[in-house]
Amino acid sequence: MKGDGAERPIPFLHGVRVLDVTGALAGPYCTMVLSDLGAEVIKVEPVTGDGMRRRRMGAEPRPVPFDLVHRDKASIAVDLKTAAGREILHGLARRSDVFVENFRVGALEGLGLGYEDLRADNPDLVYCSISGFGQFGPKRDMKGVDLIAQAYGGLLSVTGTTDGQLAKAGFPVADIGTGMWGVIGVLAALLRARAGGGGCHIDVALADTVAAWSLWEVADYVSSGQTPGPLGTAHRLAAPYQAFDCSDGESLVVGGIDRAWPALCRTLGIDLSDDERFQTEYDRFLHRDALAEILQARLAAHPRDHWVAALHAVGVPCGPVNTIDAVLADPHYLERGTLVHDPERHGQPTIVNTPIVASGAPRARDRSPALGEHTARLLAELGYEPAQVAQLAADKVVTLGGDTAPPQRDPMTSSGRVAG
Repeated sequence: MKGDGAERPIPFLHGVRVLDVTGALAGPYCTMVLSDLGAEVIKVEPVTGDGMRRRRMGAEPRPVPFDLVHRDKASIAVDLKTAAGREILHGLARRSDVFVENFRVGALEGLGLGYEDLRADNPDLVYCSISGFGQFGPKRDMKGVDLIAQAYGGLLSVTGTTDGQLAKAGFPVADIGTGMWGVIGVLAALLRARAGGGGCHIDVALADTVAAWSLWEVADYVSSGQTPGPLGTAHRLAAPYQAFDCSDGESLVVGGIDRAWPALCRTLGIDLSDDERFQTEYDRFLHRDALAEILQARLAAHPRDHWVAALHAVGVPCGPVNTIDAVLADPHYLERGTLVHDPERHGQPTIVNTPIVASGAPRARDRSPALGEHTARLLAELGYEPAQVAQLAADKVVTLGGDTAPPQRDPMTSSGRVAG
C-alpha cells in the first residue's frame, strides 16, 4: 500500500478533538501522532509562546524543533494563571474528547484544571498526564527528563562499550516512547468512552517507559543472576549480532540468525566447521568476542557496500550504519513517505512522518501554527464577542496571532466536533 487511495477515506480519528496543554517533547509528540492520525489538535500555549519556539538552530527563520512536532495544530495562547484564562480552558475542555498535559505533578489540580475538575462538565473526557515519574509513588515529585529516565530505568547501565564506557541512546527514546505510550492509552480509552464506559485519567511516565523496555535484560538477570552490563552493539542472547568496520571506513551490522550461519561463513570465505567454540548458536554467543575478531578481520578486507550486497544475496541479515544525512536522502524512506520534503506546505524543508501507512492515516499534512493564530476563532466558538476578545488581549490573558489564516487542512480531518 502506498498511502491513501483515490477514494479519500475517512481519517482514523475523524471527529476527535484533542486539547494539547504540553511543552518540551513527550507531550507534543503524543499529540502530533494523534494529529497525524486525523484528530483536530488545539495547542494551548502561554501568552509568550511555547518555550520550544525560541529554540532556533542556525539561521533558520522558523524554529525547527517546534515545527517538527506541532505541524497541523491550531494555536490558542492563554495565561492559565488568570481566572479568565482558566475559564477559557474549561470551555475548550467541555468541547474536547482528549486532554493531554505534562505539567509538574499536581500543578493543574492546584489551578482547578485537574481531571476531576474537568470531568465534572465532560464525563467522557480522556485526560492523559505525562510526567517523569508518574502521578503517584515515592518519586512523583522528582524532575524527570530523558537522560534521567534512561539512567533511572536501567537503560544507561547497559548502553555503551564493553569496557564500561556508558552512553545514552542517541535518540530521546524516553521522551518519544512515553509520547507513544500516551497515544496507545488515549486510543484505548477513546474506544471505551465511545462504547459508553466513560472517560478516564491516563498516567504515563518517562521512567516507566524505560523500565518497561528492559525485557531482555530482566530475562538475562533472572536466568543468570548476573547484573547485565553494556555490550556495545552486541546482542545479549545471540551472536554474531553487532557492528563491524569495513575497508572504506564505513560500518555495517550483521544480525546472524542460526540458519544463516553457514551462508555467512561461505560468503566471508572462512571455515569454522571444526572449531568447537562455534558449533551451535549458544556456543557462538558464549564465545562472541573471539568470533567478532575473526569476522572483523574478514569484513575489513572490502568496502561496506560490497559486503551488504554479497550478504543480502545469500540471505544473511545485515545492513549499513547510516548517518542522518544518508537517511534523509534514502530512496526507500522517500518512497514510503517517512520523510517529507515540502517546505512550501510545512514551513520546513523536511518533516519526519508518523510511520503508520494505511488508508485513513493521513500523516503529516500542513505547517505548525503561529503563536495564538487561532485564538480569536476558538474564543468565538466559545461564545466570546469581538469586544470581549479584544479586552482579553489588552489584559494579556490571551495573545492574538498576527497570522490569522488557519492551516489549510483537509475538511475531512477537522470537524470541530462538540463532545460532552
